[in-house]
Amino acid sequence: MSPLSTNTPLLKSDGAASGAVARAVLQPLDVLKIRFQLQVEPIAKRGGGLYQGLLQSTYTIARTEGLSALWKGHIAAQALSVTFGMAQFWSYSLLTKAASEHGAGEGHLSHGVCGALAGLFATITSFPFDTVRTRLIAQGCPKHYTGMKNAVIKMVNQEGTKSLWKGLLPTLVMSAPYSGLTFYFYSAYQALMMKWFLKGKENEWLSTSAVTGLVAGACAKVCVYPLDVLKKRLQIRGFEEARKQFGKVVVYKSPWSCVLQVTRQEGVLAWYKGLWPAMIKSGLTSGVIFLTFESICQLLSHLQNKKGDRPIE
Repeated sequence: MSPLSTNTPLLKSDGAASGAVARAVLQPLDVLKIRFQLQVEPIAKRGGGLYQGLLQSTYTIARTEGLSALWKGHIAAQALSVTFGMAQFWSYSLLTKAASEHGAGEGHLSHGVCGALAGLFATITSFPFDTVRTRLIAQGCPKHYTGMKNAVIKMVNQEGTKSLWKGLLPTLVMSAPYSGLTFYFYSAYQALMMKWFLKGKENEWLSTSAVTGLVAGACAKVCVYPLDVLKKRLQIRGFEEARKQFGKVVVYKSPWSCVLQVTRQEGVLAWYKGLWPAMIKSGLTSGVIFLTFESICQLLSHLQNKKGDRPIE
């Protein structure tokens, strides 16, 4: 049985380790996704834009900015993943425990609601790292920011402290359903795997964690993806001048004007720019996170049992 469906005490370090492992491997996909989301021109051959597909874009970034550019914003992204992972899984474990104590902790819907609330808490806690990461990935050469610390200082001095939370509203609207759907899909798919393939065998859930996590992450991302594009467009408000080398630059006065301008000028499909790298990244990230998380939980549970059920410090 998966620890996500039990009340086993969970440690905050589980989520942190899970997020860090996934981020280190998949950062290039995040860079591609954000570059696609910010490009006004179509992401297609003869579309007139700098980026025209996964392979072409990877080659273009590596050739013009260096191979290391595929890991731009990596430190900020790691800080985001670790902070988000700790906050999400820690709050999720507390919420599911509380729900179970009140007789509502075993259903898939309960896992979804707890996941949604955990996602909100984690988003607010980690959001400044998300904004800084987006700015670092969005910039070209010469660099406007030399690193995460420099970006924070310049943003606060030039745009005010609130600039670190640009795009928070659509992110909050997105985070609750995304986190909730991820945990809901994971719980539901894991139950189906246990029923149809593992035939209810105990201690064999770990072999399906990566697969169910991958599918859950990809499905959840598709459901909320337009809000992710909106968030990225808002996070670079005030930073447009540094992006002229990448193509057409549009200034959005407000979230609503952004929605209208993107829809009118780029079409409805613009809200799905970068979907493929996003789905690959989200699916693989969720698979790695859930597999790592479940493995750590199993290890901690095993160590705790060997020590006579004494709490692990």
